[in-house]
Amino acid sequence: MPKVNEDYIHKKKTQILDAAFVVFQQKPLYEMTMLDVIKEAGLSKGGIYRYFGDIDEVIIALLNRETAKNNYKHKIDELIANTDTTVRTIEALFDFLANYIHNSPATLGKFQFELTVYYANHPEKVEKFKSNLTEQENGQYFISTLFNEITKGVNKEEFQALFPLQDIFTFIMTSIDGAVHKVVMQRCYNVNANPIDVRQMFKMISCSVVHMLGVK
Repeated sequence: MPKVNEDYIHKKKTQILDAAFVVFQQKPLYEMTMLDVIKEAGLSKGGIYRYFGDIDEVIIALLNRETAKNNYKHKIDELIANTDTTVRTIEALFDFLANYIHNSPATLGKFQFELTVYYANHPEKVEKFKSNLTEQENGQYFISTLFNEITKGVNKEEFQALFPLQDIFTFIMTSIDGAVHKVVMQRCYNVNANPIDVRQMFKMISCSVVHMLGVK
């Protein structure tokens, strides 16, 4: 059997992931099957299983490919370097997240929402996905950076928090999750009839957090 070069392998994987993306636009992620992808790609079963062991590997590779187009960890680092106070850093981080959600493709929101459903139906696969998805790294990096900046502000006595710090962190996570959920429901499934102003929503969350931190 002739040796296959890296360029050929890359082209075949791209063909398969392009087909998977078409399938994803036609049905929920949690209903996608290898047979769907095989039919869309126009390849044989062997032609696909040579590159991906199962539909999970296809989905993970597809999500990572789309996420790579929207990687933002380096932008967060630049933002931190260009703000001079903790309050401005907090406000800038929320503003960044609002703009990211506003400008990011609707498909990313659809991925995230349907992946949650997939986890609920297949809890045994959660670790496999989370350990291989780069989107988790993006989201976790944002949250850890935000929490670290708040903690540093408290340690430097820039704040006099009105509530326990852990409760404020819980408020932040709950607010972000709720806002993202509403945006995804509207943009991907047309559930919410009234338009959602993402920037205004996150501005309100930011103001609430700064107030709760009791800026001196």
